[in-house]
Amino acid sequence: MKATLDDAPFGQQDETSSLFMRARNGESDAATELYQQCVPHLRRWLAGRVPGCDAEELAHVALVTAFRKAARFRQGASFQSWLKTISLNLALNRQRDETRRRQREKAWFDHERVQRSGGMNDEPSGLRVLARCVAALPEAQRQLLQLRYSEGKSAETIAMEQGRQRGAVAVNLHRICRRLRTDLEHALPKQTRESLVSA
Repeated sequence: MKATLDDAPFGQQDETSSLFMRARNGESDAATELYQQCVPHLRRWLAGRVPGCDAEELAHVALVTAFRKAARFRQGASFQSWLKTISLNLALNRQRDETRRRQREKAWFDHERVQRSGGMNDEPSGLRVLARCVAALPEAQRQLLQLRYSEGKSAETIAMEQGRQRGAVAVNLHRICRRLRTDLEHALPKQTRESLVSA
C-alpha cells in the first residue's frame, strides 16, 4: 500500500508560498527563486528524515509534483510544509517499492538455485518459462517492465519521464503482470507457478 499521508496544504503562509503562486502564473524569475530556496533545504531535510533515500532526486521530483498538483494548493497556506509532505510521501513509497523489488529478486534467485541444484528436476525452469513469456510481450510492455522491475523506478517516476498519468502507468503494469500470471498458469506445474506468483 502506498503512503497515505495527507498532502493537503496546511500551516501559515511563508515567503515561498507567494513565490509558488507567482511561478504558477508563469513568472520565470519566481520559479527560479522558488527552486533555489526550496530544493537545497528540502534535500537536507529529506536526508535526515529518511536516511538512505535519494534525497537530491526526490527533492526535484517533489517540486515537479507540487506544480502538477498546484490546483490543490490553497493561497495563504505554507508551501514549505506542503512540499515536505509531498517529498516524504515520495520517499516512503520509493523505499517500499525498493523493498518489494528486492524481495521479488531474492525469491527468483532462490527458486533458480533450487532448479540448478536438482531439487525440481522433473519441472521446467520457472525463470526460463517466465523469460519466454516476457519475450512474447510487445516491445513497449517489455520496456515498461524493464523500467519498473529491473531499474526499480516507481510508476510515478516512469509517468513523469514519459509524460503520462501515473494511474495509466500503474494500470498498464497491472495488466502486463496479470497477462504474465495467466501465461505462467498454462505453462508451469502448480508448485513452480506458486513459488513465482508468491514473489
